[in-house]
Amino acid sequence: MLIFGGMRFVRGPLTLGQRMALSQRDVVERVVPVPPGTDLPDVSAAVYALVRRHEALRTRFPAGDREQVVDGAGLLTIRTCGTVEEALGPEPFDIVAEWGIRVTVVCRGDRPESVVLCLSSLAVDAWAADLVVADLAALLRGADLLAPVWQPVEQAAAESTPDGLRERADALVHLRKVLLTAPVEPPGARSGPWHLGELRSRVVDPAARAVAVRCRTTTSVVYLAAAAVGLGAGPHVVSTSAHNRLTAAEKACVAPFAVDAFVPVDASQEKFDAVVDHASDAYREAGRRSRYDPAAVEPLVAEVAAERGSRPELSVLVSEYRTAPAVRSPVLTRYLTIADDGAAVTLSLLANSAVMAREHVPEFLDGMARLIVAAADGDTAL
Repeated sequence: MLIFGGMRFVRGPLTLGQRMALSQRDVVERVVPVPPGTDLPDVSAAVYALVRRHEALRTRFPAGDREQVVDGAGLLTIRTCGTVEEALGPEPFDIVAEWGIRVTVVCRGDRPESVVLCLSSLAVDAWAADLVVADLAALLRGADLLAPVWQPVEQAAAESTPDGLRERADALVHLRKVLLTAPVEPPGARSGPWHLGELRSRVVDPAARAVAVRCRTTTSVVYLAAAAVGLGAGPHVVSTSAHNRLTAAEKACVAPFAVDAFVPVDASQEKFDAVVDHASDAYREAGRRSRYDPAAVEPLVAEVAAERGSRPELSVLVSEYRTAPAVRSPVLTRYLTIADDGAAVTLSLLANSAVMAREHVPEFLDGMARLIVAAADGDTAL
């Protein structure tokens, strides 16, 4: 049991990224190797320094979306077990009473081999989880780290300044324009049962990297473009994660910044590279205009639907590699996630049968993978 005290106690509003994570409640899992010669007291000392360093790891949300509370004192239990599998677990965090970190040390006999971190998505996104892993690895090696000056409370304050509020308003203006160009969602698009399909491949990710190099973009954009092609020729609005870290301070801050960026993609091009190029430009613009309050999205979709007389159709691509399952949102009908286990990637599609029949789910994944692999050798006609 670690006993903490003498740290900053502060209350404040939630960041935009925390507001997004509040509806998801994912558990982010990471495993950090322990250097040889490190004993359990050394591991405890490193975890102690880590939690003191990052306020997100000792933050609670007793008032839901109205307030975050950073504790200046408290307790954290460090558990031990014999295997990594025993330490992993997707049990949601009690955000009212529990800090956003659980720690288990995997030991062989008396020697610690690895530290398993279960982190709340209200404390970290994928980027922040990597920061936590890097910091803990450095602390386990005995490094001295300077405390970051930018914590989630400072980020929330910056987002509430006049400039921050203007940025939010501009982002919603941009999103409104995107929604006005989206295709029409079929009636009852979320009324049917949901079906999940998966495809694991060792070749699709190297192929995606090859296409990304040729098109001077990222693999995330390649997957996004392939997903749009799989939805059929024509315009689509595909949602993906925008990490929203612009300054050096934000890039060093452990907190969830990622929100959904809604990307218009034209899948009616003759060649796949053209779809990728279009998606890349739209992705960059969507990323620049993604600092909005997530709670404003559904009302905006409803407003646009009333104005058009039809609801805009949206789909989502979670582009960063992670193991957490897709979380359903009221504005989406299909969820494509990409998980990387180091040896292969797994494409998982969760779709409502009202827009995609069960038998079409594996066809979608297979067609998407085949397109990316074929495009690795050169531009591919659609």
